[in-house]
Amino acid sequence: MLYSLIIAIAATYANDNVILMPASIKKPELTVEEWFQNLNQAKETKTKLHLYFQDFMGGQNCTVWKVAESEITSNSPTHFGKVSMVDDLLTVGPEPDSEIVGRAQGIVGYSDLHDTAVHMSLNIVFTEGKYNGSTITMMGRNTIYEKDRELSIVGGTGVFRMARGVAVTNTYSVDLATDYAVIEYTLFKLEILNDSRR
Repeated sequence: MLYSLIIAIAATYANDNVILMPASIKKPELTVEEWFQNLNQAKETKTKLHLYFQDFMGGQNCTVWKVAESEITSNSPTHFGKVSMVDDLLTVGPEPDSEIVGRAQGIVGYSDLHDTAVHMSLNIVFTEGKYNGSTITMMGRNTIYEKDRELSIVGGTGVFRMARGVAVTNTYSVDLATDYAVIEYTLFKLEILNDSRR
């Protein structure tokens, strides 16, 4: 059952164990103060990113952990009141051994009494590549059994400061036997870019 939804981030396998290693975070070239002072010289750019989250909802390498539930959650057909914390791997492709570019971290709560839908508040934390050290924040309602679900991009840090836009998500695959899902995300973003931060 797709009860956890989250974004699927791919993991790297070594000796059949998933390696979950933190990466160093690179600081932006400009301080926030310098960036703010130069906003009048900045331009707005569009970026499209295509990523996958590896969502391990159980087992030895679990990345989704329940932290709370309501009095009615156990009897609710929509899991109403269940709240989980997420720390998924973020990958370039859907395969478990695809290139890792970061993590998806945040909170997911089942918030609909009548439909299986969750409220999501997630940060995409880039730990590799040209976006290393930057983040994107997404929020919204996710009806996890539907196609082309939309979440709002409400901000970011680093190269994605003042980002806004829409993230479209789809369930790429689900393995009910192992509680493992891969979730596809396409992010359509506008952000402010200072020429000196390219």
